[in-house]
Parts: sequence; structure tokens; C-alpha cells
Amino acid sequence: MKQLLTLLTIIATMSACSSLPENPQKSDRLPKIVPDYTGVTIPVGIAPLNFYVDEEDADRVDVIVKGAKGNELNTNGEFADFDIEKWHTLLAQNIGDSLSVTVIVRSKGTWTEYKPFTIYVSNDSLGEWGVTYRLIPPGYETYGSMGLYQRELSTFEETPILENKNVGGNCMNCHTPNRTHPDLFTFHVRGEHGATVVGHDGQIDILAPRNEELGGSMVYPFWHPSGQFIAYSTNQTHQNFHQLSNRRVEVYDDKSDIIIYQPQTHEILLDSIVASTGLLENYPTFSPDGQWLYFCSAQRVDSIWKHYRDVKYDIFRISFDPANGILGRNIETIVDARSAGKSANMPRLSYDGRYLLYTLSDYGCFPIWHPEADLWMMDLTTGNAFPLDNANSNDAESFHNWSLNSRWIVFTSRRDDGLYTQLYFAHIDEQGKASKPFRLPQRNPKEYDAETIYSFNTPDFASKPIDLQKANIHQRLTSKERINTTLKRVLEAKL
Repeated sequence: MKQLLTLLTIIATMSACSSLPENPQKSDRLPKIVPDYTGVTIPVGIAPLNFYVDEEDADRVDVIVKGAKGNELNTNGEFADFDIEKWHTLLAQNIGDSLSVTVIVRSKGTWTEYKPFTIYVSNDSLGEWGVTYRLIPPGYETYGSMGLYQRELSTFEETPILENKNVGGNCMNCHTPNRTHPDLFTFHVRGEHGATVVGHDGQIDILAPRNEELGGSMVYPFWHPSGQFIAYSTNQTHQNFHQLSNRRVEVYDDKSDIIIYQPQTHEILLDSIVASTGLLENYPTFSPDGQWLYFCSAQRVDSIWKHYRDVKYDIFRISFDPANGILGRNIETIVDARSAGKSANMPRLSYDGRYLLYTLSDYGCFPIWHPEADLWMMDLTTGNAFPLDNANSNDAESFHNWSLNSRWIVFTSRRDDGLYTQLYFAHIDEQGKASKPFRLPQRNPKEYDAETIYSFNTPDFASKPIDLQKANIHQRLTSKERINTTLKRVLEAKL
């Protein structure tokens, strides 16, 4: 009898502590989940959209995902932690349709079942292996530990491309591939071991950090689709610091020009048509057909550290002859933002050549601390420009790039807490309209949000991983090995 009572007690205790939903109360509202994946559109093959529930005293969550075309997935725990293989199977079976997600939450021993929400599985594949980005503390004025990283998008695996602890703690600028292909890449290292690194034609060149005739470093790169040229800007950058919480750092250029580098000859083209003393040229971008160079430009102002709010950029383009590596003589205005009292930056053309994606803010060329900074799209076939309302938020959107199939974009946003920039992805339909974006999935998002000390910066898609370990980049950067560049000047007054 005593043994029977003991057994019944154990059973009762186990029942009381059960982690499975029992008689849940129904709620007519959506659950508060982090990240917010309600109503997003995702590509097949993306890593599981794990999330946690931000409800008072929530200590357990049970999630059921049902595909409109069939199959079902369930997870139960402290957060929604989906099995990767089962998740991928579910998405593959529901391409072009939707998933219904039911979230049941336990709080103070009581289960509540919230209104189901929908996730859409796009017909358009992502077509990319992963993304590359820089991780840096959000203050920008000091960086400490930082590095360039890559992430496989079908899993949660992140690996370093290069960390600054291995090159004397120097700052490193954005890693930029050619058309998402990492065999052609470039990035810049500052400081004692400064250099511009260029991977091309099966080799990696370590360039001197600056050409003394040029007087500046090579930053904000963009590859010509042929791989024979890289457009850079060369900038004299300064910072101001604010006490305002949503506009902590102001970054502006006292001088900036555009140059074009030929990796095969180590020659730099400095043409006054895009390197004027009276203008600030920035953010060069080649068109997908290689026939045009797009860029931003603004009038220089006196005492810019006082009047940086008066600097407003427009987007222009100029023809480029890839056979001879020379620029045309006629500059066309593409986005006249200044007339509207705005500043347009970071032009990026879809690889099919139809759309121009850019950032619009109140002023300046570095809008990552500007809460008003939004993504805008221009249809180059009609000239019609419009905000990407579904992708934008009440905080800064910036640093964006396209997938090679021109159906997805990646960008950084401060929408989560106003401090850290996170990676977001959005689908772009045939009319150039964006879906509601989704945040880069993390294996344990609750732990990640609580412990991360880094912001994402300068993301781009990657068709495959890059391995710089075999190239002994660490040793080469800390050595005295450097290739000097030569300068070819074209001096002519702007037309």
C-alpha cells in the first residue's frame, strides 16, 4: 500500500510539472515573440526561425507549425527550437504557400494558446550559400575586438574570415565580393599593419594602405562585373559625438573622391570628373552590365564640422568603357534628393539591372545613426521612386545588398533596440515591393540577445564560403609585404 501511495505521488507530481499544454486558455491576440517573425516571407533552405516569447512570467513554450500543403512540426521548451532537418523538409514541402504557427505559453502554471500567425514560403529561392559581414561594438568611435565573419544561411554556423586580434588589433573595413562570389574580394585594414587586400585571378595581393600621391585610403569598394576593375572612394572622415540617445555619433567627410583600380596592373585611375575639389563623391557602384558607374555626390561646405547638416547627397551616374577603363564626360542625375531636402546614399542596383536600392536620410553620407534613414527603391525602367514601407521601421536602415537573383535583399537595422544593428532580409517582388523582413535566425535568440556585444555591419551575400587561413593572410598582413600602386591622373574640369 505504501509503495502504491508513493507511486501515485510521483505520478501526480510529474503530471503537475508536465511541460505539455493542458487545457490552455484561448487568447484572441498574437503572441509577443522575439524576433518578430509574424507574417514574414522566407526562402526555402533558410535556417529555422527560432524565437522566444516575451510574455510576463513565461517559462515554457509549445509551438506547432502546420504547412498548408502538409506536414507538421512541433517543439517544446524554454524557447522555440526547431529541428533543422525537419524544418528544411517542412519548408521544401510548402514552397509557394504558407505555414501556420500556433504558440502555447505556460505562465505561473497556466497555459495560454495565442492566435496563430502565418509565415510565407516564397517561390523564389535565395540562391546564396550565406552572408558576410563585419562585427563591431556599436559605439563606432572605439572598436576593441572586431572582425570579418561569414554565416551559412541554412544553419547557424558562423566562422571568422579574419579577426583583428590576429593582425595587431587593427580596425578592418568591409569585405566586398564580386557579385556574391568570394574568390574575387577586397577589404581594407587600418593602423600599424594597414593594407588593402585584393583577391583576384587565383591570387591575393596585399597593397600598401595608401598611395602617397592620392593622399587617402581605398574604401567603400565595388567590383566591376568583369572583375578587371574595382571602384573605391578615398575619404578624409571625421566624427562628432552627441549626447542624444538616438544620434550618438555623426560621421562626415571633409574630402572624398572616387577612384578606379585595376588589380592586374596595380594602377589607379584618378579622374577629376569624379574627383572634384568642390564636391564630395562617395559610394561608387558599377551597373550589372558594366557600362555605368553610379555614385553619390554633394557640394562641399566650409567648416563642415559646424555645417554637416547642410551636406546633402544626390545619386548620379557616368558611362564607363570597360575595354579601355575610362569614364565618359557626361554626368547624369538619377536621384535628386537635395531638392526635397534629403540626402541619398549607398546606391545598389539589382543584378538584373531593373532596380536601384538606396538609403534616404535628412543629411550626410553615413546614416547608420539617423533614425529617419529609410530604404528607397527606384524602378530604372520608369524612373519611379518609392519607399520600401514594408521593410522600413522607426529606426535606421542602412548598408544593403542584393542576392544575385535580384529577389532578396539584406540590410542592417536598429529597429530592435535602437542601439545594435541587426541583419534583416526581405523578399522583393517583380514590382520592386518588399515583404515584411525577417531577422537573421539564431540558434538560441534569447541567449543571443542577452549576451551579444556586437553590431552587424556592411553585409553582403556569398555564393560559397571563403577560407583565408590557407592563404596565410595573418602572417602576410603582419609582415612588411606590400605592393605599391601607381596613379594615372585625368585632369579635366567637370562638365
